[in-house]
Amino acid sequence: MEAIEESLILPGQREGELRRGGRYFRDALFALVLRAIAFGSTALVLGVILIIIIKGASAISIEFLTSPPTDGMTAGGIYPMIRGSLLLLFGTFIIVLPVGVLGGIFLAEYAGHGVFGRVMHACIASLAGTPSVIYGLFGLAVFVIMMEMGVSLLAGCLTLALFALPPIVFTTENAIRSVPETFIEAGMALGLSRSQVLRKIVLPHALPGILTGLILSSGRAAGETPPILLTAGIYYASGELAKGWQMLKQPVANLPYHLAEGYRQGGVIPEVIVWGTCLILTTLVLSINLGAIVIRLWTRRKQRW
Repeated sequence: MEAIEESLILPGQREGELRRGGRYFRDALFALVLRAIAFGSTALVLGVILIIIIKGASAISIEFLTSPPTDGMTAGGIYPMIRGSLLLLFGTFIIVLPVGVLGGIFLAEYAGHGVFGRVMHACIASLAGTPSVIYGLFGLAVFVIMMEMGVSLLAGCLTLALFALPPIVFTTENAIRSVPETFIEAGMALGLSRSQVLRKIVLPHALPGILTGLILSSGRAAGETPPILLTAGIYYASGELAKGWQMLKQPVANLPYHLAEGYRQGGVIPEVIVWGTCLILTTLVLSINLGAIVIRLWTRRKQRW
């Protein structure tokens, strides 16, 4: 009976079944490779974080977080570095907030798909792929020397803002383009102008993506070493940081620069302080990422209400 059933199967059907079986095998193999890559990447990241925690946890204390360095940077805490990194982060965020959002709105709504729009996209994409050390050299040449700002907090914030600007522009553009076209058509049908649709419909729905891009890009910029080292960083300061607008004219100690100098001057700074600084910087970056995720979820949930 089985031999009769096999004889009734056409040759084309048998070949089709073999091809489908081959496709299923390739799909399963490809999915397995992707899972292995994802697992390996996750394990690598968790391993790096675990090593940093193990080596740096012994340095963490209230004194380490709230006191300045002492004994020629060989003891004490890293409070000035934490303060300087937060100032750079805040200054960068304030600068890129209007410029980056407006740039993304222009690309999404007004640049169009012609030659001008393609050229703008190409230029911003090139800037987004430029190494951070190039931005540091540009900030040194333009802000520090040409505009005579000197090595200062303001020069560092402007340089970091330039570095963070291209990703924020692209993030804003993508967030605006992700708004359903039906929402825009409904606004137009109600008699709203193009600017009113943008303000009242498009931007509120794109807000989660815009905020996420702003926070992540600003946090990434504040963790970069070359731009800060060339425009804003100082290794050791004996005086107090000035108050008010005078603060912008002074260089600031910061975590990336302190960490880089700690490894460059091997043996001068105790290794436990270097690892403690690394742990604090890692915690700051992870906290910024977590904050961006929480804000995105909160804004999306608020939109559903």
